[in-house]
Amino acid sequence: MNIFAILNHMGVFFKEEPVRQLHAALEKAGYEVVYPVDDKDLIKMIEMNPRICGVLFDWDKYSLELCERISQINEKLPVHAFANEQSTLDISLTDLRLNVSFFEYALGMADDIAIKINQAT
Repeated sequence: MNIFAILNHMGVFFKEEPVRQLHAALEKAGYEVVYPVDDKDLIKMIEMNPRICGVLFDWDKYSLELCERISQINEKLPVHAFANEQSTLDISLTDLRLNVSFFEYALGMADDIAIKINQAT
């Protein structure tokens, strides 16, 4: 079974509910979903567990620095970020080499996002 890590401790409904729906869709697709405590815990999990096949986090809270840290450990690990429509994506062309894809916080999109995550892993 593949493990998918979600770094999400937002405490607001418009961010928590799409993640809850995605959790259910990923489990239905055969993934085990884990929730690291913080970014340091996530990095340690990636270093210690090769079964982690993907990561999802909130772009507004963690942004590009976390992508770079993950890429240093495993440049092929798919990284996914949730961003809302007002998020500023401050990415340069050199950053596009990072294996990151973006999803918008939206209700009812969990099955589509799970398909895209499955295609990337």
